[in-house]
Amino acid sequence: MVAASDLHIHSALSPCGSLEMSPSAIVAEAKRRGLQAIAVTDHNSVENALIARRVGERLGVKVFCGMEAQSVEEVHLLVLFEDPEEARLFWEEVYPSLPEIPNNPEYFGDQVVVDEEENILRFEEKLLLNSLTLSLGEIVEIGRRRRGWVVPAHVESDRFGLLVQLGFIPPELEEGVLELSRWGWSHEGEVFKTFPDLVGRRLVAHSDAHYLRDIGRGRTLYEVPDLSLASLQKAGREGSFRVQLWEGAVE
Repeated sequence: MVAASDLHIHSALSPCGSLEMSPSAIVAEAKRRGLQAIAVTDHNSVENALIARRVGERLGVKVFCGMEAQSVEEVHLLVLFEDPEEARLFWEEVYPSLPEIPNNPEYFGDQVVVDEEENILRFEEKLLLNSLTLSLGEIVEIGRRRRGWVVPAHVESDRFGLLVQLGFIPPELEEGVLELSRWGWSHEGEVFKTFPDLVGRRLVAHSDAHYLRDIGRGRTLYEVPDLSLASLQKAGREGSFRVQLWEGAVE
């Protein structure tokens, strides 16, 4: 089967995410856009992802619980989980490493945990847009110990991209896929000239959506026997996928 997947979506829990991005709205829009698998990946938290997982089971969309973790080197890593309990345990392990800096909603935006019926459960008090005190290597180790799939996010980006922040691909991430931003895919020639180490790599696309209108604008179509995370990861490793971008008008 071909699984259309968007594995980098922010909810209203991310301060940069629109308040329209409730778990229920995200899953419903993903289904409308023809996506079979998505991941909700808020900054340094998985709470809304856990709720989206339950919505996905009801609506027939496979939802992986994920996090966009920010390492002490200021590198963004997508950490994706098949098992929501493993996602929760990963979050509980890394959350104490988030600095005790309060969010300023007027400047950064609200950080809202929303249930399946669109009710606000709570506001996250700590600013999620901060680096954990964990190194990239430590996040990778903890994520993999919890059976997670670690994918460096928007690796070419000036902000929090692996190749800009570190200047190289560390050994523990050499064999996996790397995410290019939608901008990067639209400027491939320029990106490959700036970062020649990307030539020949397994490069995937996601939307990094912060608004409903952007869900699925960047997607990866995997050739897989099923919708398990292990199958998507294997297809990524073997190059059994193709990238699809959509920049058309919102329907």
